Amino acid sequence: MISATFPKTAARAARHCDELLSRAASPPDFANEFERFAGQFAEHARTSLGELCDCRALRVEAGELDQLPASEWLSQVATANVHSFYALGQDRCGILVSTPVADLVAQFERILGGTGEIDEDYAVLPASAARFAQQFEDRIAETLRQACDRSEIAASASGSVVDQVAPFEPSERIWTATLSVALAGNARIWRVRLAASEAMLAKLVGSRAVSPATGRKIGARGLEGSAVAEVEMPLRAVLVDVPMSIARLAQLAPGALIPVAIHRNVPLLIGDTIIAHGTVGEIDDRVALELTQTSIAKDH
Repeated sequence: MISATFPKTAARAARHCDELLSRAASPPDFANEFERFAGQFAEHARTSLGELCDCRALRVEAGELDQLPASEWLSQVATANVHSFYALGQDRCGILVSTPVADLVAQFERILGGTGEIDEDYAVLPASAARFAQQFEDRIAETLRQACDRSEIAASASGSVVDQVAPFEPSERIWTATLSVALAGNARIWRVRLAASEAMLAKLVGSRAVSPATGRKIGARGLEGSAVAEVEMPLRAVLVDVPMSIARLAQLAPGALIPVAIHRNVPLLIGDTIIAHGTVGEIDDRVALELTQTSIAKDH
């Protein structure tokens, strides 16, 4: 058995990046979180609703986001709409999805081979379209699971009376968005409305391994001494673009001369982002770029 006494050394204090620590301590920005969620929902809805409607060229766009009292929002969707509330497991918090009855009937009529042009006086979903409405509800549930990355989300209530479907308190402030669904060759816009409580957004933020931080931006205090000051960024200056036909390319051979015209205003890029413009010059017999305009903030 070997035994030894190890020398004691002074403990070295851990050093952390102040910028990252200040960001990690910030509370979630629910406006950004809901915008992110609405965007992901729209992205996944292109596939799920496209399959439901048998339409590959389907566009889904998230409209203006808002936060308002639940009573005000529910009054806007109270009539002539079909509602489904998707709960997170056994929790009362969840997401309300509402769509006009006329929009559902129009899509159902189009799938049956019609034009999708109907009268707008539908206040109650007809029995003939009930099966289609159920399929729509199932597709929305699938879309929400993908957008939220939560497999336990499921429809817990549905119907045409919103007060019986959504468990929002009248004074509770909820986040809302209206998505526009457009099908190729069909002028009608299908509206899908989303509403989520702040409690639901808080659960979605907590479910992610890494939440987007909203604290002070890296570099906001100046780059001197910052942990990111020495990170190298690949810059490239585009001196010339030469459009050429495929036929001309096929004829290129050693000795061929290609006339080029150097840009008077040369862009300087990081990746695909232009950070400055300049003109071509010379320093010590080398080509150089003299900046004439930059988008880099002066106070950094």
